[in-house]
Amino acid sequence: MRELRFGVLMREIPLITILGMAAVTYATRASGLLFGRRFPRWFDEVLEDLPGAILMSLIAPAIIVAGVKGVFAAIATLVVALALKGNIVVPIVTGILVMTVLRHL
Repeated sequence: MRELRFGVLMREIPLITILGMAAVTYATRASGLLFGRRFPRWFDEVLEDLPGAILMSLIAPAIIVAGVKGVFAAIATLVVALALKGNIVVPIVTGILVMTVLRHL
């Protein structure tokens, strides 16, 4: 077995990685429990808007790269989402179908 720096064997690296990821995950969750009530109200409002901002940062580049077809699919998805408030599946399927049809024209 090949030995790396600090006397760590190659087979120990996955275990160390898993333990490190578990520690970071636990620390993140524990910090939320410890400090969750101590943040100001504006910070809570920012955190509530964060998922939408992250989603848009992932979707917007894909729409831009797809060009006009991507814009049409996004508009169709938005219209269906606004018409069917609370439904997530139908707008997603609509966007996929519109994009598929436009790519094959």
